[in-house]
Amino acid sequence: MNDAHVLGIDIGGSSVKGAIIDVSIGAMVTDRLEFPHQPLPNLSSLIDSINKVRRQSGYDGDQAGIGFPGVVLGTSILNGPNIGSEVRGTTLSESINGLGLENTLLNDADAALYHAIRNTDVCRGHDTALMITIGTSIGTALSQGGRLIRNIELGRVRDQKGNRLDENASQKARLTNDMSDDHWAMQLSEAIHHISLLTSPDIVLLSGGVTESPGGWFDKIEAAADLVIAPGSNKAGIIGSACWHHDSKK
Repeated sequence: MNDAHVLGIDIGGSSVKGAIIDVSIGAMVTDRLEFPHQPLPNLSSLIDSINKVRRQSGYDGDQAGIGFPGVVLGTSILNGPNIGSEVRGTTLSESINGLGLENTLLNDADAALYHAIRNTDVCRGHDTALMITIGTSIGTALSQGGRLIRNIELGRVRDQKGNRLDENASQKARLTNDMSDDHWAMQLSEAIHHISLLTSPDIVLLSGGVTESPGGWFDKIEAAADLVIAPGSNKAGIIGSACWHHDSKK
């Protein structure tokens, strides 16, 4: 067992992803594994997928960082709109402990931004960084002066027309409504603008599976701040959650 190796897990609205992370360098040392699930997955489904990541990655340690799509405090989950309602409180963390994995929970967008802050230079020279994760919903994370301001969940706030931002700008909305690249870029630009009014970033990072193929839409996004694809793209949350777990134990 390598003490620098931590199991990184990223729970999303449509799947559980994970890999073994070398936290000494902030990088994956195994391929990313992904296990899809039904909408609003229950606790047993999530635990089964996490255990599959552990077994199939060959992880022989007992440490895990867990990125979760909702507000978390310590080992307690306060909300998770795209996860089954039974996954609240300490049920998830306790069940992962039952797998023999000591774990720490972190909001998934916070995990992606933590990777960018800790392991890359992308935020250097920028005071306020905004991470926007694009998937089943819209996730957000914020840092100032290189420090996370945790649980800034703004993807479900409503715009001036009364519409929730994620209902028009998420990847789920894009696919459900069969949006063209131009139309979706306009919707995402409006969401970025609205969130930026609330947070005043000088750099905006985009993460999520869709950012692995940004060719048709990224150049069409309009933003007042510097706009970049987050380092690690769809892997950022996996790496960041593992690094957060390791660093929080110091």
